[in-house]
Amino acid sequence: MGRRPDYKKTGRYMVPALLVLAILSACRSTKHLKEDEYLLWKNRLDLRTDKVMLNKGEIKDNLESIIAQKPNSNYLDLSPVKVPMKLWRYNRRYKKLSIRPDSLLPKSVERPVLLDTSTIGKSAQNMKAYLFNQGYFYAKVSDTITYKKKKATVSYKVDAGSNYIINKINYLVDDSGINAVIQSHQKGASIVTGKEFTYGQLESERSRLTAIINNHGYRRFTLENITFKIDTMEKSMFRVASSPFENAVNFIAQSKSNKKSTIDIDVIVRKAEDTLAYNIFYINAISVYPDAATASGSKNDTPKIVKRIGGIEFRYYHEYVHPKVLYEHIFMNPGNLYSKENEDKTNAKLGELGIFQNIRVQPRENRVTRDSVEYNIFLTKAPKHDFTTNYEISNGTTYFLGNSLSLNYMNKNFLKGANLFSIGANGGLETNYNDAAAGDIFKRFSLLTMYYGLNASIDFPKFLAPVPKSLFSRSNLPHTIFSLGENVIDRVDYFKLLNTSAHFSYNWHETDIKTWSFAPAFVNVIRVPYISPSFQTILDSNQYLKNSYRKTFIEGESVTYKIDNNVKKHGINYSYLRLSFEEAGGIVGAVNKFGAAVYGFDTIPYAQYTKFDFDGRHYLTVKHSVFAFRFYGGVGLPYGLSESLPYIKQYFVGGPYSMRGWRIRTLGPGSFRDTSNRLPNLVDRTGDIKLELNSEYRFPVAPLFAGAVKMNGALFADVGNMWLSRANKDYPGGEFAFSKLGQDLAMDLGVGSRFDIASFLTFRVDVAVPVKKPSIAENSGWVFNQVDFSNPTWRKDNVILNISIGYPF
Repeated sequence: MGRRPDYKKTGRYMVPALLVLAILSACRSTKHLKEDEYLLWKNRLDLRTDKVMLNKGEIKDNLESIIAQKPNSNYLDLSPVKVPMKLWRYNRRYKKLSIRPDSLLPKSVERPVLLDTSTIGKSAQNMKAYLFNQGYFYAKVSDTITYKKKKATVSYKVDAGSNYIINKINYLVDDSGINAVIQSHQKGASIVTGKEFTYGQLESERSRLTAIINNHGYRRFTLENITFKIDTMEKSMFRVASSPFENAVNFIAQSKSNKKSTIDIDVIVRKAEDTLAYNIFYINAISVYPDAATASGSKNDTPKIVKRIGGIEFRYYHEYVHPKVLYEHIFMNPGNLYSKENEDKTNAKLGELGIFQNIRVQPRENRVTRDSVEYNIFLTKAPKHDFTTNYEISNGTTYFLGNSLSLNYMNKNFLKGANLFSIGANGGLETNYNDAAAGDIFKRFSLLTMYYGLNASIDFPKFLAPVPKSLFSRSNLPHTIFSLGENVIDRVDYFKLLNTSAHFSYNWHETDIKTWSFAPAFVNVIRVPYISPSFQTILDSNQYLKNSYRKTFIEGESVTYKIDNNVKKHGINYSYLRLSFEEAGGIVGAVNKFGAAVYGFDTIPYAQYTKFDFDGRHYLTVKHSVFAFRFYGGVGLPYGLSESLPYIKQYFVGGPYSMRGWRIRTLGPGSFRDTSNRLPNLVDRTGDIKLELNSEYRFPVAPLFAGAVKMNGALFADVGNMWLSRANKDYPGGEFAFSKLGQDLAMDLGVGSRFDIASFLTFRVDVAVPVKKPSIAENSGWVFNQVDFSNPTWRKDNVILNISIGYPF
């Protein structure tokens, strides 16, 4: 054993070392400046307001972002002192890089940002304009420059003043029909009385009203037909017209109080220059060309097949897809009012079928009557067949080298119904390596596990059920999905497990961010045709494992609800929530009891359980970086004849997408510790309950290979574990109890690198160390005092390397 390092001394030297690095970087940063040149070292911003500003932090960040000239970037944006590493690299190679044009400079370096005083006034104007749009009409910005040696700091003092509260909204509309539409759609308005005013609200309300009016037949109505007039005069302060002195007193009192001033808004709708803005348009005819690209372009080249469904005409050269399928995804009909929303929805829903490469929905006005439109919908076929392969190499706790191969085939227009048929085969091997074995290198490998399977599914873009479709709107009509699969796990020296599965479900969108999945029936048949004598001995002495590795029939139902506003929030400060409930054994249990009572027979052993899973995430975007949080897990409660969840339904923790300080399926349950070493490494540690909290700070590091690869970094922490739902003598301490939750929770800390390759693939490397081990009773499981990076044995047992594809969450 090597001598344990003195971490107090190490910590004592780290801060001075960082300061020395900063001083050296700072000195070199001004090395090549001329006499009259100054390096822009820092921008400071002091934001003040007359009244309370609820979103002051956000406004300050936005003000800082619109400063015209910014200093050189700081190393990782994390250092407590400024370390302009890219500038330092540039100065190291100054003679070579200074003669290059900016376009040929590598992205790992930066030229010095020289103070340009002409940009300061522009920055002040930008700030005033931004604050004006936020409702701070009388903002003031002043600036000062502080020089220290060859470095300059620009300080901006921003006095935002006060913004306004919306007091009253007046609608001045010169058309009764449009006025009726506006008044009936007040819900969801962007401008609301009692709300703080910003100019962005006006643009949002203009767009909202225009879209609503367009959807009621007014096709020629545009944004230009809506204008706004705002009145910032606080009329309540001038209510006594005969007493100017009292009015002045009221004005001064209002200014000194913390009460914000109010604003009145007039929403003005006028016909303007377009005399057709108030014309109502109807749909006259709709023609659909599902294989438009088949046409040769000749005048005599007319479609050979013409079919009409619900007033819509379908014109084919060859019937590539059944017209009934397309009709169900078109949300316009002849005789209906023109609606831009239905036009866009038609475009989107036809695209969701996945069988068209290009979709053009083209309206054409009747130039005589000026009150109707005709639609031509041109569809260009996409490739019908798709074949993909995937090969992976991995390693883990229980094996030295693993590799897997998957082959997948998709038919996107199966049976000409836009049905997605897919079938895939997969297989893999896990091997061990014995360095002490005799012979050549190949004889040192031994086979541990084989796994292979065949899975198929078909996705119908329609609702197949003996219930009326009127339960759903056409735009949210569920897809119907059937799947079937057979998968095998063969742990050569222990057991072989077969899982035959069948699944029937409906998937649909409630809104753009909310989706549902309901499976009225799923089935799993688990068989264990082979168990080695040595593994059977282990099962005979462990009832929990014996229940896990047995022949089992699973029949159940499930429902899943998901909210994801990533697209709506444009990837900024977005959230994700997934809730799932599953039940099994209720129906088959009733059938089994009926069969036993009436016919005197029992079915095969079946599972009975309820299961609830959740996954909540939030991504907080800050300057150049993201804080990512995830809280997820589940609770599975066996009941009736079952003492534990079936093996394929059990929870586990560890690995690159979970508790990264432990390898996959090696943590838990609870504070259980296998002191007798009765369980082989190949026996997975699984349970009935799981709780886990993950947090990451993600930040950019540097572009590589001329920007083709972006290297990002991460600091992370994982907290969690899994448990049994009931006490088990074979797993002492493995059951869940709130009274010992503090002891049972595990924790790890780590750092990672993520390589985003051409915005297509993310290669991830995470290194984590456990800092709290539930199986250790001393010090409540905290093991900071055992950390010893100089000890190779400790590193081997505790430094966990995770290599994977994609982000952990």
